[in-house]
Amino acid sequence: MEKMKFKNFAKPAICALLCILIGSQSFALGYDEPGKPIMEIEPRIDELLDLYEELSLYNLTREEAIVVMLKNFLINYPEIAPYLGDALLTAFDPFGGYYPETTTEELFSGIYWGYGIVLGGKTVIDGMKYSVVVDRVFEESPADEAGLRGGDEIVEIGTVNVEGFGLNAVSHLLSACEDPVTMTVRRGGETFTATLIRAAVFMQSVSFYTDGASKTALIKIDDFLDEYMCYDIYAIVEYLSENKFENIIFDLRGNPGGSIMNMLETLNMFVPGKGVTLYSEVDKNGDIDSIESSGHGVAFKKICILADGGTASAAELFALSLRDITGAVIIGQKTFGKGIGQYYESLSNGDVAAITAFEVLSSNGSSYNGIGVEPDITISNVYSMVEKKTFEQLNFVNCRNIKAEAENNAVLALNQRLSAIGYISPEEISGKCTAKTITAVEIFQKYNGLPVGIDKIDYTFIDYLNFYAEYYFVAFYEERDTGLECAEIYLQKGEQAAREFAEEFGG
Repeated sequence: MEKMKFKNFAKPAICALLCILIGSQSFALGYDEPGKPIMEIEPRIDELLDLYEELSLYNLTREEAIVVMLKNFLINYPEIAPYLGDALLTAFDPFGGYYPETTTEELFSGIYWGYGIVLGGKTVIDGMKYSVVVDRVFEESPADEAGLRGGDEIVEIGTVNVEGFGLNAVSHLLSACEDPVTMTVRRGGETFTATLIRAAVFMQSVSFYTDGASKTALIKIDDFLDEYMCYDIYAIVEYLSENKFENIIFDLRGNPGGSIMNMLETLNMFVPGKGVTLYSEVDKNGDIDSIESSGHGVAFKKICILADGGTASAAELFALSLRDITGAVIIGQKTFGKGIGQYYESLSNGDVAAITAFEVLSSNGSSYNGIGVEPDITISNVYSMVEKKTFEQLNFVNCRNIKAEAENNAVLALNQRLSAIGYISPEEISGKCTAKTITAVEIFQKYNGLPVGIDKIDYTFIDYLNFYAEYYFVAFYEERDTGLECAEIYLQKGEQAAREFAEEFGG
């Protein structure tokens, strides 16, 4: 399979990306308006600079004195350089940044160490998932090689029976296990055991579902960072074309953006006309550089795009340009509004500088920076409120009453907290210390590096458990995917029916 080729996608030696980096450092020191010199820094330094400019034998201007000060400071304290660099790069927007001791590959790597599975639950109670199943398996991962598939219900991990336990408990148990780990799963009424060893797993950003009856495909794109995603999209388009699928739903909710090249190659596959402007970028001089379609794209009857406030940057651009070009309908909530891009350039010492260098425009020249993209059909999610839990007292004194088969208020207090952190179901809360209570306690202890055993509950265990109970509290959770429902109604019954549906949910 050949990768589609475009001209001028990236400038030599520079990686251009449109995305929001989560967890990036931020050490901004303050700034004035663009183009104006910094005249005030900090009261003591300001006073010192004024005196220096007035009295110093060396006859420096205030600005020259600031430069000398910074230079001398960096000579004496070189370790502060990344902080100053970040202060410069984030001075006028939060999307630039300085990344020491890293590479662009590391910044945008989709690789993690693990088993290559995404877990879900068969039931949801107060936002917590129980009776854990395999939702998704990444290709060529340990889970894939062991034969696990989506829909497999996890019965045992090692020798621990986890049937009916919550997602948090099973995830924590997996994290605490040493390799190799055995996992017994149930599929179609039969069980089998797989052995897994952690390895480097490449996280695919594209998942794909089809409904043959309605000839509709759902393509969920988590981000545009995956360097192989375009191959996946190309294979999907070929499959849809060969099997005469007519409709597509793109789920871009929570997609923070990513590589411009990946976004453009993906967009191009759904633009059948040649020479259609896909997007434009405007640099600081006002020069405009545009990219046009190759003419190799495939047309579909109807296209829906699901978006929300977490849809940002390149994902917004994809949605807006696809609407401009194909008439695709955007359903959901207004997007984030990041329409500027950064160049990620490696410095001579190996550090990376992200410099905001251009604004992006959609196919028809629309800007969305600081504005966001308004959906064609606005629909609100349906949330259920969760009441704040109240617990019986659990302390260092009464925890001594917690023993196997014991039935008392201390055990009730323990089970209440185990339920609050998504370990055991609320339906199983009682004052009796069951085998499930003991298993849940041991999983929690292993995960947190505490002494293991129902008789090892102490004040440290209680402190940890109370912290988790507060941390995992879910005030409200999404009860149903009204956005996806609305998209399906649009494809099946038309825009008016979709709008009427959206109005029921505050659209």
